[in-house]
Amino acid sequence: MPEYWQVAAGSRSREYASEFLRFGLAFVGEPQRAAMEQIRPGDILLLKRGLSVVTAVGRAVERGGTCVGFGDKPWLRDMDGWDLPSYCNVEWHVPPEPIETSGLARATIQRVNQPHLIALADSVLHSVPVSTEIAADPVPTRRVEDQEILEFLIREGMRPAQAEDLTSAFRRIRLLATYYYENCRWDDVREHETRTFLIIPLLLALGWAEQQIKIELGVSGGRIDVACFTRPYRRDERGNANESDCVLLLESKGFSSGLNNAPEQARGYAAHFPSCQVVVVSNGYCYKTYVRTNEGFSTSPAAYLNVLKPQDRYPLDPEGVDGCLAVLRCLLPRPWG
Repeated sequence: MPEYWQVAAGSRSREYASEFLRFGLAFVGEPQRAAMEQIRPGDILLLKRGLSVVTAVGRAVERGGTCVGFGDKPWLRDMDGWDLPSYCNVEWHVPPEPIETSGLARATIQRVNQPHLIALADSVLHSVPVSTEIAADPVPTRRVEDQEILEFLIREGMRPAQAEDLTSAFRRIRLLATYYYENCRWDDVREHETRTFLIIPLLLALGWAEQQIKIELGVSGGRIDVACFTRPYRRDERGNANESDCVLLLESKGFSSGLNNAPEQARGYAAHFPSCQVVVVSNGYCYKTYVRTNEGFSTSPAAYLNVLKPQDRYPLDPEGVDGCLAVLRCLLPRPWG
């Protein structure tokens, strides 16, 4: 008889259920490895959202002789900043609409014994076709070392002496980000901390002057977390700000937040600044950039940077999204034409 399990794909602020379904997997962090390794071929998994919704039901299967694995899929080691190396292969059945239910637990992965949840899972398996389109694993990316980063930035126009300062800034930012990652409750590290202690220090190290950076700039409909200007922010005698000089907007998020829910808000703010060329979303150690095109800002990121694990391409979409050097190029203070 199969065992039944419930599994969560992150939280509301950083959900990656679409990757579960796209790649035919369920994956969790190392603390949940022991539970994941108890899953056997034929076991049933309920993919849950919160404590009251099931979005898919799947059956654990072997692929290439493996049902459960750990650490051999490098792209799971940087799931938009989260290290999720433990996985099992799953054939998912996705109902047309999420199913409301009760009795789900808070745990990331846990056995299910409640009869009504078992009945729900069996019903979905028998009434909903299995998803047969499974994406291949993303091609491997390459780690970019600091020396390559510095040489790239110097070619982009950074002074060598400033590059040395950037090396020290990278080290401080990584030490603090690692402290947050390993020693803190992530939801305690709010966006004010990430902006103050991680994001602004990186912008300053890349060459922005404090006078060019405006924090919580008020606009119609809200406040922009960080706005960067080609010249110092100022107002004339009529009170008009030099909005035409704004070239970069950054939406900061808390340490536990994903990066997929914020771009729309930041792109909306960019409508106030027709000269803005780059929208950035960051939780302090991961950055996604969105660059203006003739049609406006795209819905997909142009590039991705994880300060703790810089890669030459985006691990989740290496063929479509650039990596750390492209993000840093966008973050540099330079003329835009």
